[in-house]
Formats: sequence, C-alpha cells, structure tokens
Amino acid sequence: MAFANLLSLPFRQPAQPVIQVGAERREHDSVYAALRELEVVTAREEAAAGKLVFDIRRDEAGNWSVLDEDIFAPWTAIRIAAAFGEQAEEEIVRGYVKSANAKFPPSGAEATLEVAIQDETLALDRTHLREVWGEPDPMSDRQIVETLLSPYPLTLAADSHDGQSARALNQDETPIKFIRKRAEANGYEVLAQGGALYFGPMRLSGEAQATVMVYAGQASNCLSFDVAEDALKPDAVRFERAADEGETPETRSLTPDQPALGQRRTSQEGSDLPDFEWRMSREGDGPAAEQEARAQALANRNEMKIRATGELDGTLYGHVLLPGRPVAVDGVGPRHGGLYYVDTVTHRFAEDGYRQTFELMRNATGEGELAAAGAAASAIRNLF
Repeated sequence: MAFANLLSLPFRQPAQPVIQVGAERREHDSVYAALRELEVVTAREEAAAGKLVFDIRRDEAGNWSVLDEDIFAPWTAIRIAAAFGEQAEEEIVRGYVKSANAKFPPSGAEATLEVAIQDETLALDRTHLREVWGEPDPMSDRQIVETLLSPYPLTLAADSHDGQSARALNQDETPIKFIRKRAEANGYEVLAQGGALYFGPMRLSGEAQATVMVYAGQASNCLSFDVAEDALKPDAVRFERAADEGETPETRSLTPDQPALGQRRTSQEGSDLPDFEWRMSREGDGPAAEQEARAQALANRNEMKIRATGELDGTLYGHVLLPGRPVAVDGVGPRHGGLYYVDTVTHRFAEDGYRQTFELMRNATGEGELAAAGAAASAIRNLF
C-alpha cells in the first residue's frame, strides 16, 4: 500500500508511519511498499504491543518480498513513529520483533507476512531469576528496578519514585514480572516510553498533551467522543492491618489523595447519602506499608469514575497521544471539558489514514484550575 499517495489535507501533510529496524534503525523501501496495515496498542497497565501486516510477492527467482529479506527476524530491534509533514516525528513504540508469521493461502496474490512486536519490556521477560533483595542492607524498590534494568538498553525514567524499602524481598520470576509485582505493591504504574521505564504513581499533574478538539470547526481533530459515568464505585476503601499492640487488627479508611482533574471530585457526588465505602480483602502477609499503599491505590483508582472513548484523526491532531499522561479535551461542555488521564491508545495506519482510538479516565467534573492550566499549555502544542 502506498502511504505517500494519501489525499493531502489543507495546511497538513498526511501523517506517515516510520518503521526502523535493527540496531542501526535502518529503513527499507520494500517495507513501506508492501505494508497493508500497522496497529500498535499502548496502555498504562500493559506492555505496548502491535502488529504489521505486509502483502508479500514471489519474484522470478522464487524469493518472497520482505519475508526473504530477513528484515523481521525474531528479537530484531524495531522502532515505530509517526511523521507529521515537516514537523519532527514522534515515537509510538520501540521494542523487539516477537514473532513473524507467513501465510500462503491457495492464491499467491493473497500471501501475507504478519509481524508481532512488543515494547522493550519483552527483553526483561527472557531470564528467570532467583534473587533475594535487601540483604544484608535494605534496598528501595527504585534501587532494585535500576539493578534489574542495568544489563538492558532500557533505563529508569528520571521521574520514577523510590517505592518501599522495608524488608528483604524474594524474586523467583523474570525481571519484568517482579517489577510489575513491586509496582502493584506500591500502587504504581510501569510504562516503557522513549527508551525509559517509568516506575511510579499516576502523573496527573504533568504537562498536558495537545488538546483533543471536539466540534471545533476547522480546528476539530476528534472524529468521535463518548463519556460514561459510573456511580457504583466507592469513595473510600477500608482495610485492616495488624495492630501495633494486642491481637485485634486496626481498621483504617482511606480516601483519594491524588490531584483532581476538575472542579468537583467524583468522590464528592452523593455527599448527602451515607458514606460509600468498600472493604479491601487482606492479601498475603505483606507489611503494613504495603497494605496501605495497595488500599490507597485502590481508592485513587475507584475515583476515576468517568471514562471517555473516542477516535482522533492522527493527521489533524498532529501528535502521538501517549498513555499515562494527562490530555485536555475541549468542545464537550463545562461538565466534561478539561483534563483527562490517558489509559490506552490504539494507533492504526491503513488506507483511511492514521487513526488513534483512545480511552481516557477522569476523577472530577468541570474545568478546574489544574485543567485550565493544562489546556492552556496544550493549546500551544496544537499549533505545532
């Protein structure tokens, strides 16, 4: 499929996929000529993964295009980005080839090669380790993650957090499985973006991405936008922990402690009714700090009662929407306009152009001060 032949839009050149393979990030003309479809799913709580589908053809010598060029051998490094005309390209994912499946149906004209990829955390799932961390000297979770990452190209993001360092920890799994286990114990996210692994809580107060524009005339970049509110999520989480003295466990109730993405927190809705609180089941024999961190993360997650889904025209949006970051939404009214947190984004290049299907979440309504500041910053990004 010839992506260069897509219809141009006023003031915008059609967004194009950039596919670089190998340690030298080499581009191959044959790859673009044969590309039928490219899809990458990026998410807050899972590894980014995708597929590339190529139409392959046999030449007079019996060799198949793309397939017999050995471009996509297993574990080949791969980077996929989006190029927006004369603007600098923006990365969607970097990682490795996970599998390459050739399909030869009865008609040779329908033969395809489907390449599956995953972000750089795939390399962290190769080696099973048995290790005891924090003996004889305590180690923070950040120190453990940095040590586990040291043999790999993936580095720890500078804004990652320390986590806990209360006791010795036994690892009996691959590095990425252990890192995700420690993230869960802290209520953290694990995201691989731009060659760095983020290990920390949701970054709700970070700089907003370019604004999603709905019903904005020529400035519109959003093809669809739907919002749903779920009232049946608790406003607080109650949990039990061992008492400092005596045998009776202590009971604590935790409310959300994260920044609000609007004027009125969803946990304040229905405040004239009895307290809306759920009890968290005790998990394992973890220390009190871990139990509290899990409960706090659950309270924060439950406050995200507003979910939005939609689709962006990637060319009109002019940027790659990233999960684990805030984004401003404009054009849907004062209740639902403002900042959201990006949960998942599916990037797809096909004959109809570049589309980004997204899922957002929010813990407040109205355009609060945080939302207004984020929207102002992202409005500047929309110009470039």
